[in-house]
Amino acid sequence: MNDSIDFLRENGTTIVFFAVLFEQMGLPIPCTPWLLAAGALAHSGRPSLLAVVGLGALGAALGHLGWFFAGRRWGYGVLRFLCRISIEPDTCVQRTQGTFDRFGGGALVAAPFIPGLTTIAPPLAGLSGMPLWRYLALDALGDLLWASTFVGLGYAFGDQVTWALRVALRYGSSVLGVALGLFGLWMLFKLLQRARVRRKLHVDRIRPAELKEMLGRPSPPLVLDLRHRRELVEDPHTLPGALQVSPSELPSRHKEIPRDRELILFCS
Repeated sequence: MNDSIDFLRENGTTIVFFAVLFEQMGLPIPCTPWLLAAGALAHSGRPSLLAVVGLGALGAALGHLGWFFAGRRWGYGVLRFLCRISIEPDTCVQRTQGTFDRFGGGALVAAPFIPGLTTIAPPLAGLSGMPLWRYLALDALGDLLWASTFVGLGYAFGDQVTWALRVALRYGSSVLGVALGLFGLWMLFKLLQRARVRRKLHVDRIRPAELKEMLGRPSPPLVLDLRHRRELVEDPHTLPGALQVSPSELPSRHKEIPRDRELILFCS
């Protein structure tokens, strides 16, 4: 066990860098425990506290930068891909765009602290046309705050975290089993929650041929285009006669939606 602790002392900064890099690239590799453990070990002087924070922030920044350029190059296709593999894909795109609408580029500072948003925010910043220098400044600030917070917590509670680390190393298989069990229960809860929400929000889907026939009637339905304004910049085409209302505009423009006509919702 002491050999394992010594190994972490010698290689803690390298482990933190790659764990953070891979997680921020989107791989399911938890890096927070490594930040806490490295911070706790830094309490005794090795590894260096500043080195752990710096490499942790650098790993996060490099992981985010790739997604930023992907968003700039492929636009909403990247965001839809990330949200499709999300545990909550039904609200992922709109929720992320809503965060940017409310906080602007400042959302990048908070993104590392919010699971899911930390991977989706960089490509959204890229496709929004944010200047590279501004993105780098905001992302670096958020990454430094995030790394400093968790490394600092490990440093402040060094004795407790070190004890937990020794227990984890001594009973590695049992601790891993408990962790995997808790993760499995959390995943099951989220899947059940998602299924329940989808049942509540179930709507009938309509095929293009059916919609074309309905639009040709004397009293056609109203097509409500609910795509975000940024999506319309990338793809301005819509259905004939559609009313374009971004979800964030619904509270102020709801009176434009007639109550006496059938509605067809167009989201993507």
